[in-house]
Amino acid sequence: MHIVCVCGLGMGSSLLVTEILPFVGLFQEVSGLSGFATGSEIIVGAIQEAVPIIASTSAIIMGAGFLVNILLARFTPLKYIFLTGHMMWISSVAVAFCLYEFGFNTGMIIGIGTILQGMFLTLMPAISQPIVRKVTGSNDFAIAHLTTLDTVSSAYIGGLIGGKSKSAEDMKLPEKLKFFKDTSMSIAIVMFVFYMAVVIIAGPEKVAAYDASTNYIVYGLLKALGFTAGVLVLLQGVRMLLGELVPAFKGIADKLVPNAVPALDVPALFGFAPNSLMLGFIFATIGMIVAMFISSALFGAVPLVSIIGAFFTGGVAGIFGNARGGRIGAMVSGFIYGMELILLSGFTYQLFGRFAAVGAEGTGHDCIDAMALMTIMKNPIIGIVIIIGAFILVSVLEVRYQKKLREGTKV
Repeated sequence: MHIVCVCGLGMGSSLLVTEILPFVGLFQEVSGLSGFATGSEIIVGAIQEAVPIIASTSAIIMGAGFLVNILLARFTPLKYIFLTGHMMWISSVAVAFCLYEFGFNTGMIIGIGTILQGMFLTLMPAISQPIVRKVTGSNDFAIAHLTTLDTVSSAYIGGLIGGKSKSAEDMKLPEKLKFFKDTSMSIAIVMFVFYMAVVIIAGPEKVAAYDASTNYIVYGLLKALGFTAGVLVLLQGVRMLLGELVPAFKGIADKLVPNAVPALDVPALFGFAPNSLMLGFIFATIGMIVAMFISSALFGAVPLVSIIGAFFTGGVAGIFGNARGGRIGAMVSGFIYGMELILLSGFTYQLFGRFAAVGAEGTGHDCIDAMALMTIMKNPIIGIVIIIGAFILVSVLEVRYQKKLREGTKV
């Protein structure tokens, strides 16, 4: 059964990427904007290939940092164990890159990097957990992703603006529109609108570069439906994985790390608020497009919009925003998320000299936590102080939460 769960997640994710890539390419053509690609996996891979020291030290940091994460979960109030592998890889390269850039030798990169990696992996799920609890109604799992600072900050802004607006999940639709309550229908319609807009503006000749044998309108429709199928496969895989992983993890954790909380990838939240997911996705895309023009003016660099990021984590921003400020909060949170991600990507691209020194020019990050980590670690002394301070602060807040929970106080 576990193999089926993993296959479902892998097939769903692969299908999503396959079906959305033509949209990204066509969007760039019709918008006339040229810039650098945003993809943290792309840039860390390029850095590892270009700088052997970063490649070797980051591999050790990733493995040893996970052990530090387990130790911190065992002996500190933050009981979160980070289980999203590709995010661990991205953060380990970011840490090694910063220490290497500052001039530390190999031993210091590994020693300091391992401790920082462990603290970072433990800290990130703890920051988002108060909102995750509001979404899920439990403390069964946390979220392990390097967009935490963006989704959480945008959710608080969304909460301030949204106030007590009605939840997106409770929206009452007219009888003729009740089909929107079905996740598959709502996703298909939204993606159909997105794809139709871009293929009509692009025209049949540009679309033919992707598929010359299919009518360009039909091509847009098929890609929208393919994306929807990918989401449904992914959601089913997530449901099956949670059903198996959480109970199994509990049994192991009770022996090794009492009360440990597994921190999982962001799709674990999708089934809890599908309407909010779609609102976050739509408004994150809009926010990214707006921010591309602002980034061009401010930094002279244009991070290209990441539709995949808009769906996966812009959707989470919508879910978090809805938990704090209803449907208005979901829309505002998604928009702010998109703005923050693109602007920080443009900023860090310039801050690190377009990553030309490490052979990664033309690519930038789309994981805001990695960008924030690299920014504060530009001076490692300042970065270390900030990370330790944040760890202590969040630990204090966690102790207070647990105390209120034991006393039966509303939290």
